[in-house]
Amino acid sequence: MRLAVLGMGRMGHAVAERLLSGGHEVVVWNRTPHKADDLVAKGAREAATPTAAAEETEATFTSLADDAAVRGVVTAPDGVAAGLGDGVLIDASTVSPDTTADLSEAVGGRLLASPILGSPTAVVSGAAGYLIGGPRDLYDRLAPAYSVLVEAGRHVYVGEDASVATTLKLLSNYLLMSGIATLAETVATAQAVGLPDELIRDYFGQLPLVAPALHNRLDDIVSGDHDGWFTTTLGAKDVRLAGDLARSHGVLLPLADVVKQCFEEASAQGWADADIGAVVELLRKRT
Repeated sequence: MRLAVLGMGRMGHAVAERLLSGGHEVVVWNRTPHKADDLVAKGAREAATPTAAAEETEATFTSLADDAAVRGVVTAPDGVAAGLGDGVLIDASTVSPDTTADLSEAVGGRLLASPILGSPTAVVSGAAGYLIGGPRDLYDRLAPAYSVLVEAGRHVYVGEDASVATTLKLLSNYLLMSGIATLAETVATAQAVGLPDELIRDYFGQLPLVAPALHNRLDDIVSGDHDGWFTTTLGAKDVRLAGDLARSHGVLLPLADVVKQCFEEASAQGWADADIGAVVELLRKRT
């Protein structure tokens, strides 16, 4: 297939790399040019605008930081909507359900929401998971792309309403952020009372109470090495969106407000670009 990937951050770059390795023709675009020079060297083409990328391809993936970025790339005069034609927009970003609904309207319903469960490394290896919502015929049409993306992972089609996929991703990320914040408090306390780092890793690394998704960051939280891919800034954004979603349906999430504040504070105090495990540094700073 001829596929475009817009947004050459870690995740978008990984999606483009995976599709390219699977034999697809890939067109890339980024607001700052030349961020995908390595992919161009492997055969990808770089488009001048989102419109041009959409015009050249059968489907256009967007992987962008937040709602405003996705809305801009899709609806701007040189955006995806202007060049999509009978193609498909596949939004892999983590955004609000309202944004998903608006994007679908902007492209005449030709949208699949396809948020990713996993790291860029997992995406490149084909081991990531995908939540997919939107018209079934569009989903079926993209089968050749998803067969490459999830070769060793899994994808879940959640139905015709694209916003369902977005909702599930936000709630999943809220669970992750809450777990990371709790694990950070646990590790900081264990270290403060003098438990050896090796014991902390070994014990909590095999404890059933620690979810598998948290194991990936246990070493980072213990060691203070926060050179990951999911920043505290993005973590705070996702918790905020989950809280907003809950409030819009009459559910108050007091814990979400506390968790959001933790990641916002970490971002503001120098760890904005650090991985979410850096929330532990707030606790270390206070001791």
